[in-house]
Amino acid sequence: MELNVRLLTARVPRLFSAVCLVALCTPAQAQFNPNPTLAIGDAAPAFTPQAWVRGQPLSGFRKGRVHVVDFWATWCGGCVMSFPRISGIAEQYRDRVTFVSVDSYEGLGENKGKDPVALVKAFLATPSGKKLTLDVAVDGPGNPLFQAWIKPLRRGGFPTTFIVDQEGRIAWIDVNLDHLTWALDQVLAGTWDSAKARDVMQGRDAAEDAMIASFKVQGPAHDKALREMLARAEAFEAQFPDRKDAVAFYKFMALLELDPGRLPGILEQMASDPLSRYLNLHDAAAMSLRRDDLPRAAYTAIVKVLERCLHNPDMAPNTGGSPSALLGEIASAHQKAGDTGKALVTLRRAVQAANAEQAPKATLEGLQKRLAQVEPSASGKAPAHP
Repeated sequence: MELNVRLLTARVPRLFSAVCLVALCTPAQAQFNPNPTLAIGDAAPAFTPQAWVRGQPLSGFRKGRVHVVDFWATWCGGCVMSFPRISGIAEQYRDRVTFVSVDSYEGLGENKGKDPVALVKAFLATPSGKKLTLDVAVDGPGNPLFQAWIKPLRRGGFPTTFIVDQEGRIAWIDVNLDHLTWALDQVLAGTWDSAKARDVMQGRDAAEDAMIASFKVQGPAHDKALREMLARAEAFEAQFPDRKDAVAFYKFMALLELDPGRLPGILEQMASDPLSRYLNLHDAAAMSLRRDDLPRAAYTAIVKVLERCLHNPDMAPNTGGSPSALLGEIASAHQKAGDTGKALVTLRRAVQAANAEQAPKATLEGLQKRLAQVEPSASGKAPAHP
């Protein structure tokens, strides 16, 4: 087994960049398990870590109590980025939910053969490690928790977060935290529909399978795969009209190539849906901004998508990075929509944000250069020649 974080092809967006995928076979085949045996609604596997390095050991899932089990590794950048967020959520629910952080599969690369307990203890003492405040368990030799919890899933990687309900069954499985509180609130209230959640995840996975298939072929076969992805997304929307968020990005991906005239509608939908994931929002915006041939209405919709990203409480490189970076992208969208006045106003906001963030000198200079180029156009004057 090995870590595989390479993109499938040049076409692949950063869809998987927040997830450190652990290969289960060869790199080309290892992104997903074709025969998953663990899913929402199933009984949670046994929980028997090798050691606890922080907090009270958990001997089992207590009936009537909700638990969150979060898997990570010290080598997983996406995991480390999530530490402040999941620590904050754990604090928010501390009286109602038991949170457990599980380090697993440490024996990769330079860590091979080293004591994982010692590695984790040393990591938790670093500035990055101190951002994780949950109780921490360490998987044992042979990674039995990984084998029981992660390997049987369709997507085998870190971070992966499980909600275990009051009956000891898996209520939710996800690779980021955008939906964790939304799902937790329903599980705690007794209104969570695990059967529906399982069906939603299977439908989303089917659309994702079609997307991955489209990356592997060219020409007519590529277009056929995109049409299949679009058909699956639209069938899913008809079945689950309240969960369009689950397939919106796949629909966007298909329309970007098959029917750009429909992009404004899907982008507007993504911007307004409270369940849209920030990773998907930013990917959709970034991919659209690489194009110069989209309808102006699409670029106007991109502005709304990126403005939604500004509300992300946990900005990371794969979701925009910072307010100044997002504002720079919003300015680009305004320019492509033909509104240089709004582009100018937004670039000024970007410069102010960069100063407040104490952004690198090169970042600030780049924004100021763009500002100098846009100002003459916004005022109707010809730009000065360098």
